[in-house]
Amino acid sequence: MTSVDVHALALEKVGRILGPHRARTLLQAFLARSEKLALATTDDLQAFGEALGAYGGIEQAVGALLMVQAVLIETAEPPPRPSMPPREPR
Repeated sequence: MTSVDVHALALEKVGRILGPHRARTLLQAFLARSEKLALATTDDLQAFGEALGAYGGIEQAVGALLMVQAVLIETAEPPPRPSMPPREPR
Protein backbone atom coordinates (compact mmCIF):
# COMPACT_ATOMS: atom_id res chain seq x y z
CA MET A 1 0.00 0.00 0.00
CA THR A 2 1.17 3.51 -0.68
CA SER A 3 0.46 6.90 0.83
CA VAL A 4 -0.08 8.26 -2.68
CA ASP A 5 -3.69 8.33 -3.92
CA VAL A 6 -2.98 6.45 -7.15
CA HIS A 7 -6.61 6.66 -8.29
CA ALA A 8 -6.60 10.47 -8.14
CA LEU A 9 -3.12 10.56 -9.66
CA ALA A 10 -4.23 8.44 -12.61
CA LEU A 11 -7.31 10.58 -13.24
CA GLU A 12 -5.26 13.77 -13.04
CA LYS A 13 -2.46 12.61 -15.34
CA VAL A 14 -4.71 10.96 -17.93
CA GLY A 15 -7.17 13.85 -17.73
CA ARG A 16 -4.47 16.43 -18.30
CA ILE A 17 -3.58 14.82 -21.63
CA LEU A 18 -6.80 13.18 -22.85
CA GLY A 19 -9.35 15.35 -21.06
CA PRO A 20 -11.31 14.58 -17.89
CA HIS A 21 -14.23 12.87 -19.65
CA ARG A 22 -11.98 10.49 -21.59
CA ALA A 23 -9.92 9.80 -18.44
CA ARG A 24 -13.02 8.85 -16.44
CA THR A 25 -14.32 6.69 -19.30
CA LEU A 26 -11.05 4.79 -19.67
CA LEU A 27 -10.62 4.33 -15.93
CA GLN A 28 -14.20 3.14 -15.39
CA ALA A 29 -13.86 0.64 -18.25
CA PHE A 30 -10.63 -0.68 -16.72
CA LEU A 31 -12.17 -0.93 -13.25
CA ALA A 32 -15.22 -2.77 -14.59
CA ARG A 33 -13.01 -5.33 -16.38
CA SER A 34 -10.84 -5.71 -13.28
CA GLU A 35 -13.83 -5.94 -10.93
CA LYS A 36 -12.35 -3.18 -8.77
CA LEU A 37 -13.96 -0.08 -7.32
CA ALA A 38 -10.83 2.08 -7.52
CA LEU A 39 -7.10 2.00 -8.11
CA ALA A 40 -5.56 1.40 -4.68
CA THR A 41 -1.97 0.29 -5.21
CA THR A 42 0.94 0.92 -7.52
CA ASP A 43 0.26 -2.54 -8.98
CA ASP A 44 -3.21 -1.26 -9.92
CA LEU A 45 -1.64 1.84 -11.49
CA GLN A 46 0.79 -0.37 -13.42
CA ALA A 47 -2.06 -2.58 -14.67
CA PHE A 48 -4.09 0.45 -15.76
CA GLY A 49 -1.05 1.75 -17.65
CA GLU A 50 -0.65 -1.60 -19.37
CA ALA A 51 -4.34 -1.62 -20.29
CA LEU A 52 -4.03 1.83 -21.86
CA GLY A 53 -1.18 0.48 -23.98
CA ALA A 54 -3.64 -1.78 -25.79
CA TYR A 55 -5.36 1.28 -27.28
CA GLY A 56 -2.20 2.39 -29.07
CA GLY A 57 -1.50 6.00 -30.00
CA ILE A 58 -1.59 8.66 -27.32
CA GLU A 59 -3.33 6.31 -24.87
CA GLN A 60 -0.32 4.00 -25.13
CA ALA A 61 2.03 6.89 -24.36
CA VAL A 62 -0.07 7.92 -21.35
CA GLY A 63 -0.10 4.31 -20.16
CA ALA A 64 3.70 4.22 -20.33
CA LEU A 65 3.78 7.42 -18.27
CA LEU A 66 1.59 5.79 -15.60
CA MET A 67 3.81 2.72 -15.49
CA VAL A 68 6.88 4.91 -14.95
CA GLN A 69 5.00 6.84 -12.26
CA ALA A 70 4.19 3.58 -10.46
CA VAL A 71 7.89 2.67 -10.39
CA LEU A 72 8.82 6.15 -9.15
CA ILE A 73 6.31 5.91 -6.32
CA GLU A 74 7.61 2.50 -5.29
CA THR A 75 11.19 3.79 -5.40
CA ALA A 76 10.34 6.83 -3.29
CA GLU A 77 8.42 4.77 -0.73
CA PRO A 78 10.27 1.57 0.06
CA PRO A 79 8.13 -1.17 1.56
CA PRO A 80 7.80 -1.10 5.34
CA ARG A 81 10.37 -3.07 7.24
CA PRO A 82 9.12 -6.14 9.08
CA SER A 83 8.52 -5.43 12.72
CA MET A 84 10.95 -6.91 15.17
CA PRO A 85 9.62 -9.07 18.00
CA PRO A 86 9.89 -7.43 21.40
CA ARG A 87 13.14 -8.07 23.21
CA GLU A 88 13.00 -10.20 26.29
CA PRO A 89 14.21 -8.55 29.49
CA ARG A 90 17.54 -9.79 30.81
